[in-house]
Formats: sequence, C-alpha cells, structure tokens
Amino acid sequence: MQDQTIATFLPPLEDSKVRKLWEDMAEEVNSGIRFISILLNESEPDAEAKGSELVGVVTLSMPLSETGSFRGFVEKLFVSPNYRGRGGSRALMDHLETEALKKGKTLLMIDTEVGSAAEKVYPKLGYKEIGRIPKYAISPIGDLKEEVFFYKHLQKANSQ
Repeated sequence: MQDQTIATFLPPLEDSKVRKLWEDMAEEVNSGIRFISILLNESEPDAEAKGSELVGVVTLSMPLSETGSFRGFVEKLFVSPNYRGRGGSRALMDHLETEALKKGKTLLMIDTEVGSAAEKVYPKLGYKEIGRIPKYAISPIGDLKEEVFFYKHLQKANSQ
C-alpha cells in the first residue's frame, strides 16, 4: 500500500502474488467460507458501474468450526485514500455485518496496526478493543509493529 499500511505482502509487490491471493479468496467464496464486499464509485446501489474506480473492499473469513460456528473474522478492509472520511468504511462494514448475520455469524473480530486510521474507525462502528500485541506484524519498511484487536457482537434487528 502506498500509505505504508500493513497488509498481506511486503514490497516490492508482485502482481502474481496478489492475483493468486484473490483467486484463492474467490475459491473460498465459492465454498462458502468467505464473503467479499466491493464498493465502487456509482450513484445508485444497483446501478451499472460508471467506471472501474474502486472505493473499497472488505472480506469476511468464516472458517469451519463446530465450536465457533457463530464467529467471523473481518479481513482486508481497505478504502482508497481518495474516498476516506466519506462513509466508505461504514457502508462496507454495514453490508458485511448484514451478510454475516444472514450466515449466522454473531461475533466478529478484526485487527489493525496501532496508530493506523483504522484504529479510530472501528470503535466508531461499534467494535470494542480487546487488547494489543507488540511486535505482531512486519511493516512495509521492515520494522515490527504493534497490533490492536477488536470484537463486536451482532444482533438481528428484531432481537434488540
């Protein structure tokens, strides 16, 4: 990422690695263990895209677990710097949470780098901080960064 965000890969970014990651995630969508929401710059929700400008993306991992079938892991919430502060994160997460509930997921977890913009976003979306782990992830410049973890219990609209 241009803004030094910790993501899956370290620089230099190789197209083949990124392509393989998304191909694998597409297979996980087909097998029912992942959900992906993509937000495009369009004027109406069901309108045909007016271009290929990506606002953001978020994925929900739902690994098979008999003892944790109600849990989901929010991964890869990215919003283009051109669209940050304009409701993209909320729109993506609202859609993801609606789909998570449809799939029986009532507990979501997410993590991000301490000091990142996302660290301030998640509490605004109702996520509670669990804790922090120092030296958790390698940054794009090679140093170890602290990670902060959050959770949120979801409720169906009629059960509140």
